[in-house]
Amino acid sequence: MKLTEDLTAAAGAVVKEYVDDLTQALADLDAAAATGVLEAVISTLRTGHRVLIAGNGGSSTAAVHIAADLTAASDMLEGAPHAVALTENVARLTAIANDHSFDEVFSRQLAARGGPGDALLLLSVSGQSPNLVRAAETGRGLGMTVLAALGNAGAVADLADRTVLFGQADYGLTEDLHVALGHMAVRILAGGEACRYQPVSDGSGQTHQPRGSG
Repeated sequence: MKLTEDLTAAAGAVVKEYVDDLTQALADLDAAAATGVLEAVISTLRTGHRVLIAGNGGSSTAAVHIAADLTAASDMLEGAPHAVALTENVARLTAIANDHSFDEVFSRQLAARGGPGDALLLLSVSGQSPNLVRAAETGRGLGMTVLAALGNAGAVADLADRTVLFGQADYGLTEDLHVALGHMAVRILAGGEACRYQPVSDGSGQTHQPRGSG
């Protein structure tokens, strides 16, 4: 019983501390820098170009999440705009890593998929990952707009056209805010309206979620 009580107390303290840290990270967010990155993402989609997104570890799944949300939210725009996560094809990633180098898993995809008018959004806690640095260099060479959402202003920031820093290089906080940045973009595409769950009737008395909702 004592062990359970100790665990509950310890977990409760960590939960409160994390909530406080996340609240502070949001309060410290440079809104102007975030807006600059988001403006570039939205303008890229509105002109019918691609937003290519990359990250490692937790940021790799954030890239997939953001790409899925942006593609769904921009379906009604002209020119069939879409976002692509360079982390979503595991076979392609591992083939490049095996045949060449893990440092090239994003840059080699960019060479075939990116071009002028497109944007490259790089997600990283350290801002130093060699494969993201290589991707930023490749993106610049292709005439892409290079954007970065980072926990630390490393080498990636030096190569980016626009950068937002958040989370104080804490993995949990920075990765939480990566996803939040994507959700901000979705809300902008929705005209500023909150994207809330609304049950939709199919005419038979049954309700379901709208297509594309999470």
